Amino acid sequence: MENKKVTEANREAWNEAAPIHQKNRKVNLKEEFKHKGYSTFDEIETGKLKEIGLKGKRAAQLCCNNGRETISLVNLGAESAVGFDISDEVIKEARELAEIAGVNCRFVRTDIYDIGKEYYDTFDFVYITVGSLVWMPDIEGFFRIASKMLKPGGTIMIYDEHPFTYMMAIEGDEEYDADDPMKIVNSYFRKEPWIDNDGIDYIGRSKYMGKTSYNFTRKISDIINALIKQGILITELNEYTHSINTFFGEQEKYEKMPLSYILIGQK
Repeated sequence: MENKKVTEANREAWNEAAPIHQKNRKVNLKEEFKHKGYSTFDEIETGKLKEIGLKGKRAAQLCCNNGRETISLVNLGAESAVGFDISDEVIKEARELAEIAGVNCRFVRTDIYDIGKEYYDTFDFVYITVGSLVWMPDIEGFFRIASKMLKPGGTIMIYDEHPFTYMMAIEGDEEYDADDPMKIVNSYFRKEPWIDNDGIDYIGRSKYMGKTSYNFTRKISDIINALIKQGILITELNEYTHSINTFFGEQEKYEKMPLSYILIGQK
């Protein structure tokens, strides 16, 4: 299947899911972003961003969703930030939140693979967060764009669910075993995409007959090698036992498997 057909299918699925996410979200972002300096980053992420230092830097976020983290980058010290996402509906919400927050943020509705030369060699910092890479049919092409957007010496940071999590079932899956939530049911080396019509409500965990979406399993080596090929020097890789999504709360209790990671690199 062509990459463009995959990304356009995912665009429709995310447009469909956006109002469901807004309805099921427990945090009222419109109210929270009225408070100066409000950030959605957790303690670990905030610490790493402070180590990197955002003051005076131009930041970009790829697959920014509704812009909450893009706005938080500015609230944490970035001079400005631009968020990029394929979904029309999440970009619409992002622009509304940025106006409420009163920050120097801009949002661009685009397929990541279509980001143009006007954004090359522009940013000091590129940020990628949980649930971004799984939607990318071409991981090397994704990081090629990210690298081109960075200025020489610029920093890229990824804070994502660990690829090991793809091996486990989650509650609601047919393979899920409540007595053994750590049970391995999928291959770490899976190559074919996951094709889903049960909706992508990762917030409320509701299921609905949704538009077809496609996501992809990545090995940690796939991510590292793709970055290296695009001229990114890996400067730090940290793995954590805490989950940063709504799916692996039970597995988190065992503290035996990496459920998330932070990778930092420099162009």
